[in-house]
Amino acid sequence: MSLSGYYQMCKSMVGYFLYGKQLPSWDLEMQVFCDVVRHHTRGLFLESSDKTIEDIDFDKIHEGYAARPMPSTKLSIDVGVYCAHSITVSDCNLDSDWISGIGIAEDPLRSLIEKDASASRQIYGELLASWSACAVHGIHRNSHDRALEMRPLADNEKIVLCLHGGSYVMGGPSSHREVLGKMTECSKLRSFIIDYRLAPKHPFPAQLHDAFIAFQYLVKQGFKSHNIVLAGDSAGGHLCVDLVLLLRHIAKTTLRQMTPAGVILLSPLPGMHMHGASLHKNAVYDYLWPTPIEWPTSPIRLFYKPGQKYDDEYRKEICDPLLTPVLGDLSEFPPTIIQSGSSEILIDDIRELYVKLKLDNPEHGWIQWEEYPEMVHVFHRFLNRPESEAAFESLANFVASL
Repeated sequence: MSLSGYYQMCKSMVGYFLYGKQLPSWDLEMQVFCDVVRHHTRGLFLESSDKTIEDIDFDKIHEGYAARPMPSTKLSIDVGVYCAHSITVSDCNLDSDWISGIGIAEDPLRSLIEKDASASRQIYGELLASWSACAVHGIHRNSHDRALEMRPLADNEKIVLCLHGGSYVMGGPSSHREVLGKMTECSKLRSFIIDYRLAPKHPFPAQLHDAFIAFQYLVKQGFKSHNIVLAGDSAGGHLCVDLVLLLRHIAKTTLRQMTPAGVILLSPLPGMHMHGASLHKNAVYDYLWPTPIEWPTSPIRLFYKPGQKYDDEYRKEICDPLLTPVLGDLSEFPPTIIQSGSSEILIDDIRELYVKLKLDNPEHGWIQWEEYPEMVHVFHRFLNRPESEAAFESLANFVASL
């Protein structure tokens, strides 16, 4: 932690004891975490302008994020075990014929597919198995090797494909082991999380390409598509929605069954075009800071066409359904649960995403949304809070219903 970070931590602790809680249900841990991370986030995406966009070194920005990754978390041995698995991309790549008519992602996806055809790229991932998931298949702690094999342990075994958050510029399997471990423990399902490519070095749709490859990889290992549960937090939630839209498009093109079992969205990034009042109203509580999209160094601008000015053409492009799903057709969506906190900056736009999902799937009652009072972005990371316990229990019930 930097010197300014330590100062902010001390300032937050003093404020907690002198002036009280920022919100009635908050404890010291949550208040200090939000204050410190908010301070860090404000310095993470530097102020910039389109007037000097030609002078911005996006490669250097990417290297900076790589040098300051999200903190690693541990999977407690009391929860379960994990091991590394790598995907050979050439074995699971997209067929370029499948993406005809997909929209704004079509041309860049074709380019990515062509590059992978002549390369030996791999995608790193981690397979997690909680002891509760092992017990379902009669696997004991002292002989758990079978639980870490990338194949179904039973004919209809369900598995979670996790797509991590981190504003599309950071994060990975190591940053999400603890939360994902809790999810696998409560759901009694094994999970596979991938280290997809990050912006700005790898802008949209590289992440979607990698997510599809991971889905295809699981199918090739013997998992049925209707037994794969997608799960994502923040940017990973946005990526889950995108993957569903891509799978739906491919299914219609190829007449193949590609619908996942269900979707878990934890404080999902609703899209690139956001306008909710909570972006600023809740900025005093949430640890995220609403970086202006006018800044070329904002997360959205780094994710989609870094280096392009925020002009009328750009504004139009970010309204594409793969960038802002709420502006597209979300029909034929699989069972979905959304969990968010009432005090996060994205909450208004998350509500809008939920309403759109309900409107586009009126014949189904399987679109669920849970809003937790006074909670912030991906509050699940506070594992010992009662709200997190309730959220994970609800996720377990959702998975059991699939």
